[in-house]
Amino acid sequence: MPGAMDRGHEDFDALRATLAKFRLAGFEGRIARAAGDYLEEHGQEILPPSRAEPLSGAERTALRAVGVEPEGEADPQPALDLAARHAVLAETALPLAEVAARLGVDPSRLRQRLRERTILGIRGPDARGWRIPGFQLTAAGELPGLRRVLKAIRPEARPVQVAAFFTTPQSDLDDGRGEGLTPVAWLAAGHDPESVRELAAAI
Repeated sequence: MPGAMDRGHEDFDALRATLAKFRLAGFEGRIARAAGDYLEEHGQEILPPSRAEPLSGAERTALRAVGVEPEGEADPQPALDLAARHAVLAETALPLAEVAARLGVDPSRLRQRLRERTILGIRGPDARGWRIPGFQLTAAGELPGLRRVLKAIRPEARPVQVAAFFTTPQSDLDDGRGEGLTPVAWLAAGHDPESVRELAAAI
């Protein structure tokens, strides 16, 4: 069976265009390989299925009856974006041993926390070692309230979804001037983590 990366040059071009958005000079080759590996492993789950034949008239009518406008071949771009973001997250995350040293704990303790889902990890480019996305750390150590918030997130959420939640402004986290803060900024400022925990339970 052909792998998920055998879907044609158009997908490769779209993936390169997606990766170019991140503008991480010097990382392009490594990120492209990591994105390709992610698609090889998860492509059947996240890429839309291809059809050998166009939709029939009856199929188009049935889709429109449930509110879906058929547009031919499904767009692979969301899956390519997901693969690119996963690759960027993996390449920019910190080695587990480095994070353990910064937090003053043994690496085995962080592995235990990965199992407990009180710290977010992502597999490194070799698919063996764990890496820790840096948004979970502050200059003083661990992001306040991190454990409580992570435990509220459903276990099957992808690392890229979790990282995007933490680093995207949320309108419910008002900074007092009508602007939404990111969960990272909210927690780092010492605000109540319960507000973030409630939002996290919905992702």
